[in-house]
Parts: sequence; structure tokens; C-alpha cells
Amino acid sequence: MTLGICGALVAFASSPSAQTVYQHQPQVPIGFNQGCAGTYAVKPLKSGVLNLRTGPGTNYNIVGRLISNQAINIVDCKGNWLGIRDPQTSEQIGWVYKATCAAFK
Repeated sequence: MTLGICGALVAFASSPSAQTVYQHQPQVPIGFNQGCAGTYAVKPLKSGVLNLRTGPGTNYNIVGRLISNQAINIVDCKGNWLGIRDPQTSEQIGWVYKATCAAFK
């Protein structure tokens, strides 16, 4: 399975030998919160893309974009924001607005 994050970030690879190098790290560390952890999908958006930010708020820099229906690995939440980590390396990727994502049940 390949997931692409538009912008200059990355593509997750299903190959265990692939290693992703992220150009940006979140300004707000991403921890673990069992209450919101899981696999989510980006909801269809008018613009077609969802901004990926360095922290949980619109005042943080945009470091990439996610596309509609893209699956993401959520491990933390702060207010209405979800923290994303790479599922293979556990490296922090960034934050997205919760209302733009739907949890897989």
C-alpha cells in the first residue's frame, strides 16, 4: 500500500526496507492517546487537499498536504486536531484538523 503526502514530504512504502526521511518535524510533539488512536481517512474536500501542519492549530506552518480518501495513522489528539505518525518508523509527521477525517471502524 502506498500513501502519498503531497508537497515535499513523503510516500509511505509497504516495503520494510524503505525508510522515509521527513524534511520537517512538528513543533508540537506527538504523543499517544488511546482515545483517538487508529486509522483514519481524509474526507472528500472541495479543495481536494488537506493541510498538514507542524502543530495543532491554523497558526502553525503548513508542511505538506494530504489527499481526499487517503488513509492516515493517528496516534494523538489535542482539542480538534489529530497527530499523525509514520506507521512503520513511528516518526512524527504532523497535525490535521479532526473534522476533515473519519475513523475506520
